[in-house]
Amino acid sequence: REESSTRVCDPLAMVELRRRGGGARDDSTRAVPDVRPVRRQNSGSPRTRRANGAFSNNGSVKLEVDSKGKWRSLRTRALSAAFMIAGLVGCLLGGHVPTIALIFVVQGAMVRELFALAVETRKEKDLPWFRLQQWYFYGCAVFFSYGRYLNARLAARFGEEYADEDASGRRNAVKATFESVLLKLLAHHGLISYLGWTLGCVLFVLSLRKGLYLYQFGQFGWTHMIIAAVIVQSSCLVGNVLEGLIWFVFPVGIVFFNDVAAYLVGMICGRTPLIKLSPKKTWEGFLGGAAVTMTVAPFAAAWLQQFRWLTCPSASALSFTGGPDLGKAALDACEADGVFAPRAVDLSIVASSVDAAFGWTLPSGFVERFTTIAGSFFFFDFGSNEGIVFHMSPFQKHAVVLAAFASVIAPFGGFFASGFKRAFKIKDFSDTIPGHGGITDRMDCQMVMAVFSHLYITNFVRRADGGMSLGALLLHIELLTNDELVKLYKAIGRALVARGLL
Repeated sequence: REESSTRVCDPLAMVELRRRGGGARDDSTRAVPDVRPVRRQNSGSPRTRRANGAFSNNGSVKLEVDSKGKWRSLRTRALSAAFMIAGLVGCLLGGHVPTIALIFVVQGAMVRELFALAVETRKEKDLPWFRLQQWYFYGCAVFFSYGRYLNARLAARFGEEYADEDASGRRNAVKATFESVLLKLLAHHGLISYLGWTLGCVLFVLSLRKGLYLYQFGQFGWTHMIIAAVIVQSSCLVGNVLEGLIWFVFPVGIVFFNDVAAYLVGMICGRTPLIKLSPKKTWEGFLGGAAVTMTVAPFAAAWLQQFRWLTCPSASALSFTGGPDLGKAALDACEADGVFAPRAVDLSIVASSVDAAFGWTLPSGFVERFTTIAGSFFFFDFGSNEGIVFHMSPFQKHAVVLAAFASVIAPFGGFFASGFKRAFKIKDFSDTIPGHGGITDRMDCQMVMAVFSHLYITNFVRRADGGMSLGALLLHIELLTNDELVKLYKAIGRALVARGLL
């Protein structure tokens, strides 16, 4: 009896055994094969338990509107969200560097959760250093992806300091040596990153063990898939931060707002299931959340663009001082960006354009009545000589585009994650955040939004002018040979004479 109880662990095998003879001690009991499932490292934890309703395919899942504990769930989610928002605001008040540090911490938590999914404890005991190799590859990827954004800015910072001399005409020798070495390392950032990754591959080959080849190569591929899926996307958040904190705050905030709006609308009136991968998501919540988000977006953008410390980019130097305490000198040095400057929009011209393009003639007096009602809420500016106008900055127009993507496309990042969790038969990636699951559960949509917002900014907001900062120029000068420096010196002298400076 003890032998049968230890050997029969599969529920289906137990049912078959009971059907045959109710668990009697006979030969059929001993014939049942040992089908124990291989335990993962996180087996039995909340992150790997099956969801009783979320993964059923029989259509019996209760919608959020019918859930008895929906208000308790809402309270838990709200408290967790309040703590997350407080932490985010604290980092934003610290400036660019603390915000980048927060991104790094969140990214590391996501990687940790995903690494744990495919780990088999039994085989890990034979490979004591294999997990360390995974984190080594992660470090190489972080060095490459973050260095790609910080390279030019750090070069500019140290290059400008390298060019400046103190009142006595001398510079600190230790500091000068450190900056010179750092500039050379930054110049060869790509090569150093590749050599680091190559060293990891060599160590991986040396660690291969007979009988574990398939598992080790599977973990190798899993590690690099995580790097591609998480680090490459989350590094776009760093690029947004360096363009100005507002380009980080708004995309992140609008995704969060759309998630909340869709949840509330679906909880109140959601009846039509949206997609089988997420049975509790409804069409009412999806469309209602999108409508609310796109309506609120331009007004939220108008409020955010008032804060100069949010719109000021980290142009050349990274500093630990930021937020509202950025300082008057730093704010004065930050040039006002025209993308945040309100511009007049004449509604009569818009109405004429609609008529000319589509042949739709608006009723007489429609524009006047509409602006009269909306003016008290949205601050329309009426001018006797200018027509019916209101002011909107280009950033507010960009905000509508970002809100549309956050409402329609970004949620599919969450659906993708839902399908991924179905494949692993887990409810959440972790139980780190009460009511929300793991860090990865909260960042699935944010990753999609991060890449889009970064590419949108680089394509439609910022256009590279092909110029070179002083620090980057000094970086290249530092790498010249003696003969090249002499030629450069003579060329600069001729240029100064030609401009009348000498």
